Order: sequence, then structure tokens, then C-alpha cells
Amino acid sequence: MSENPVYILCIETANAVTSVAISKDGQCIALKEVQESNKAADTLHVLLDTLMTDSGISFSDLNAISISAGPGSYTGLRIAAAAAKGYCYSLDIPLIPVSTLEAMVNGIQTRYNQQDFDVYVPMIDARRMEVFTSFFNKNLQEVQHFTSLIIDENFKDLLESEKKYLLFGNGASKAVSTINVDTTIVFENFRPSAQDLCLLAFSSFIKNNFTDIAYFEPNYAKAFYSTQNLKNNFLT
Repeated sequence: MSENPVYILCIETANAVTSVAISKDGQCIALKEVQESNKAADTLHVLLDTLMTDSGISFSDLNAISISAGPGSYTGLRIAAAAAKGYCYSLDIPLIPVSTLEAMVNGIQTRYNQQDFDVYVPMIDARRMEVFTSFFNKNLQEVQHFTSLIIDENFKDLLESEKKYLLFGNGASKAVSTINVDTTIVFENFRPSAQDLCLLAFSSFIKNNFTDIAYFEPNYAKAFYSTQNLKNNFLT
């Protein structure tokens, strides 16, 4: 890898917020965000223009583009993917997708200093009682995968009593009535941010872990699991 600094533009629109950041060697050096829900179509390119102007970094300085690649908002993911592909093609730089759920775990650990749990459960509101989620350990390794999950009275059966769980994200409140509060905490103040992609994207960059721009599609996560079905599978 070159001794020159690596600049990566990071885009988060998979969650309700619209957030963009620039990282230098994995560290966030500039950030712009709109916390109002579902404004990616209206604000993404305005935010990007402001971000580049205020940071003093030009598009020609960028070494890669990274996006929060889902699961999450279908519209938000499509907007980010289209924008990122356009920039990558025009600048001839690679595209780095980052799992939205993995980025959320990184964010809860670093920005919110929540590091003392055995299992992290990022939850993105899907619809009704459905969430996009998977279970991660403290090393950001996925230990239980779901495409999506219906939160019902059986959700607690997925949680092992000897482990400490942290549930967070805009879908976490759906699980409040189903959990054992002695071993599971629901953190309701988490806000996603493009800065949570910075270090993960840089790690992929130095490993040359890029995606094929032409064929890349975000993780829309349309299928779902019910906890009742999962419980039955565990018992058989």
C-alpha cells in the first residue's frame, strides 16, 4: 500500500438518517448528517457537496467509496448504491460495501462505549413487529444470522441466560416486553452514522476487499424468519 494517506468517502442511508463522512486512514475527519427520517433522495448530494467543500478534500483525492450496504431502507439503499457506483465509475476507484448491522455494532462499541456485552443485537425497524437483525460477538463476528425476524413472545428463547445481550437500533424497542431485563439491555438512544463505516472500510481497503461495481446490489433482506419457526427448529 502507498505511504500516501487513504481517503474514503462513506455513505449511510440504510437507516432512517442520511449521513456522509470522509475517513483518512480509517479515522473520520469530516461528517455531515441529516437526522430527519428518509431524506436521502432530497439531501444526499447536497450533503456530499457540502462535505467535500468544508473538508477541503476533492473527489480526485478519494481512494474509494464505501456504503452501508444493508439490510435497511430499500429506497435509501438504492439511492446510496446508485450514487456510489456513479462516483466509482467516474473516478475509477473501488466500491467497498459494509454490512449495515456490522457498522452498527462498531458504532455502539466505539461512539457509545458499550463494550461489556457478550452478544450485540443491532435491530433495524422493518415493519409491524419485524426487524432486520443478526447476533454479533464483541469482535464484530456474526454468531447467529437472520435475514429478518418477527419479534414475538418467543424472542426470549433465542437468548442464552448465561450471556449478556445488548439490543439497539430503531427496532429494539419492539423487544422490550419479551426479554429478561437481568441479562438483556435495550439501548434506545443509538443513532447510526457514516463514521461507523470508516475503520471497517479502511480495513477492507488495505486487504483489497472490493466488490464488482457493475454487479453489486445492496442487501435488501426481503425474506423473514418467525421466532416461532426458529423455536420449532431448535426443538427438532
